[in-house]
Amino acid sequence: MSSLPSLLNPRPERRRSKYFKYGILGIIAVVILSAAFWYFFRFHPEESAVDTFMEHVVSGQFQDAYHMWQGGASYKYEDFLQDWGPKGYYGPVRSYRVVTAHKPKNASGVIIVVDVSPFSPFPSENDFEKTRRTKEARIWVQSNNRALSDSPF
Repeated sequence: MSSLPSLLNPRPERRRSKYFKYGILGIIAVVILSAAFWYFFRFHPEESAVDTFMEHVVSGQFQDAYHMWQGGASYKYEDFLQDWGPKGYYGPVRSYRVVTAHKPKNASGVIIVVDVSPFSPFPSENDFEKTRRTKEARIWVQSNNRALSDSPF
């Protein structure tokens, strides 16, 4: 008689079905989380290189920033200062904000768009007087060696 209720009781089948459903949902969750993690951190090494470069510029360590910049053989330190120095096109740089990063199709690097400001901290979007002095820099980061230069795009 004790075997009769176990034959009529469908619980073991339901339990197996429940574990299967939870397993599939778990696999789907892992795939979605992995894709989201990849999407948000896919350009992290390039963004980190730009952060290091910009921190050198903000702190006035122009020699260190110049060594990261690969402007070509004819691009001298004086040229770099005319671009990034205190009286340069982008200067003085007191704060910055990484805006976007994208990789052009079939490219060997990433374009990092950075807003640079002569004010510290970086001005809010509501401060129109300060934000009008913000400039956009498009920095090319070579993916294989993290060399920085002006964006060719």
